[in-house]
Amino acid sequence: MWATPASTSMLRTRPGRLSEFVHDALARVHTVAVPFRIGEPVVGDDPFNGRREGLVAVKNGVFVGLETAGQIFFYDHRQVRRQD
Repeated sequence: MWATPASTSMLRTRPGRLSEFVHDALARVHTVAVPFRIGEPVVGDDPFNGRREGLVAVKNGVFVGLETAGQIFFYDHRQVRRQD
């Protein structure tokens, strides 16, 4: 049985789409959900950035951007807690 150009291109694109789907699914599984919402008041405590209070301005992977007085400081989400 001879392959037509349409079926040949279909065979080439399916593995690419499947691998992309699997890659995206695994990325979602391994990505930790940051438990803070944008605009939520939090406290970040880090030996290098110091202790700062502010609002969550950015969520980038496992990092949280804390906005205080016009500046944004990035903390690992494990070093950030909700204000009392």
